[in-house]
Amino acid sequence: MMKIKISNLQDGEHNYDFIVEGGEIDLDDVELFGDISVKVNLYKSGNQFDLKINVSGRMKFECDRCLDEYGYDFANSYEMIYKFDFTHEMVGDENESDDIRYLNPNTAFIDLKNDVRDFILLSVPLKHAPEEKDGVCTLCKRNIADILKIDKEEEINPVWEQLLKIKTK
Repeated sequence: MMKIKISNLQDGEHNYDFIVEGGEIDLDDVELFGDISVKVNLYKSGNQFDLKINVSGRMKFECDRCLDEYGYDFANSYEMIYKFDFTHEMVGDENESDDIRYLNPNTAFIDLKNDVRDFILLSVPLKHAPEEKDGVCTLCKRNIADILKIDKEEEINPVWEQLLKIKTK
């Protein structure tokens, strides 16, 4: 549970550390190793809460090259601002920006679960492959060129054979 009690919170800086089990956050296609660390630095000034959040953990992927499983360490940081809206005009999804959330003045807690989930998903790399050094995979220790080698001696479809003859003339 990643909730911060903001009712009766004094102005100034406050720090929070959360250790979250991977299963607590609904990540559809992402598998996590162990726990996720969430560190929050909250600065309250009047009716505004400025949160600097660091999220780190380890994901499990299947390598796109060799199909072996490997672990990927991720770390992401972001900043969110929460403000009380006494006019009740700004509260709601359609008026919020990506980094500012408006709260009802009666709000007692800020729940970070959905924001943390979104930023974990932003940490997922597009290419699921471990690092390579000098053309060698650091996971399986094989040469990348050998893994990705495509057999050059493919059979030529007889339909295209006539076109290839024309091309070589």
